[in-house]
Amino acid sequence: MAEPTGRAIAVVSVHASPLSELGRGDNGGMNIGVRRLCEGLAERGVPTDVFVRRDDPHLPAERLIAPGSRLVLLDVGPPHPIPKQELPALLDPFADALLAHAASESRSYRLVHAHYWLSGPPARRVRERLGIPWVQSFHSLARMKEAAGLPPDLERGRVEEVLAAECDRMVAMSRAEGRALVRLYGANPVRICVAEPGVDLHPADPAAVAELRDELDVAGRRVVLFAGRLEPLKGADTLIEAIAEMDREPHLQDVVCLFIGDDSGDGARASHGGERRRLERLADRAGILDRIRFLGAVPHERLARYYALADVCVVPSRVETFGLVALEAQAQGTPVVASHVGGLPEVVADEETGKLVEGREPRDYCAAISAILHDEAGRERMGEAARRRAATFSWGRMVDLLLSIYGRVSSPEIPAELPCGYEVSLAAEAPPVSA
Repeated sequence: MAEPTGRAIAVVSVHASPLSELGRGDNGGMNIGVRRLCEGLAERGVPTDVFVRRDDPHLPAERLIAPGSRLVLLDVGPPHPIPKQELPALLDPFADALLAHAASESRSYRLVHAHYWLSGPPARRVRERLGIPWVQSFHSLARMKEAAGLPPDLERGRVEEVLAAECDRMVAMSRAEGRALVRLYGANPVRICVAEPGVDLHPADPAAVAELRDELDVAGRRVVLFAGRLEPLKGADTLIEAIAEMDREPHLQDVVCLFIGDDSGDGARASHGGERRRLERLADRAGILDRIRFLGAVPHERLARYYALADVCVVPSRVETFGLVALEAQAQGTPVVASHVGGLPEVVADEETGKLVEGREPRDYCAAISAILHDEAGRERMGEAARRRAATFSWGRMVDLLLSIYGRVSSPEIPAELPCGYEVSLAAEAPPVSA
């Protein structure tokens, strides 16, 4: 499978495989983003090798992501999942294993693209050894979380600052992330590019949605949906408290709230018994267990029917770099109630495709959800606007932007075809809903 021309791109994703099931452990939007990137590059004739630490002894050493794109599992550390706080000690051995793998195949690379802060140090080693450019995507930032009131991670923040200073180019998922890199890390704005994720626009099959409604026994009931990893930063407790507020309203007695997702690594450590157990206890104390259903992880290819089933999707995150769940829900014509944080205001058009909520007051979320549920005609208008909004985001555009970024760092003498600077990408207005 070796490709000697040097056109291939090395993708480093130490802890998150693009082929892992979403909603379990720490798997989420980053996994699907890396997968769609590799698939899009493959369609454009650009091969990729994605390097991930092996965490399952039964998986093959290599798997195909798309023609020309392969997933390579490196045997570094124990072959099973380990807490993320144990991974930094394995980053030097990971870099050694990656370089040894490339040498064993006489494999050359055009550049290395690291995803998440843990992948940055190995990517820096690859740049030093192979003399190729290094592009860094963070996906989330420790200091953004700290600014939102979550516990600080001083060591991670320090490493992220070093990575931002030393990499050749940073890729932000939203203008909000780009601004945070400048404000919280002192990053050089001219080396920041924004490449927003896309969304699959295929509408869910109405027959499959009707079947799911019967399967969940929610016929005749209005449905509020939460989808995401269960961990404190996702704010699911705020939604449960908002449902408790609804329980006092006579016209909202039919509402049921579905939670899709399992405990992440952080969620499992969040409290005794994990985040899901904490949320169940919270619902029990509020007397609303009969209105709350925890469905666990759902395969990503089935999520569209859950979004389509819901009357409202709620994204109450304390911090959100982009907000892929909000975008996926809108693609299915479902209005979104989301917290006014991070990249969510770039995804959700307030009062047009949903509602943005300032702060963490449950009754404000209750009011926003109730307003959408109460106005059926308005909900239909929001749903149509949501579809149009989602159509302005595409995986193809993201891949083209990243190819432009790759061109700038690997062939700086050749002008890029697409704008790629802070002044253009971070200051640009969000696409209009009617586009």
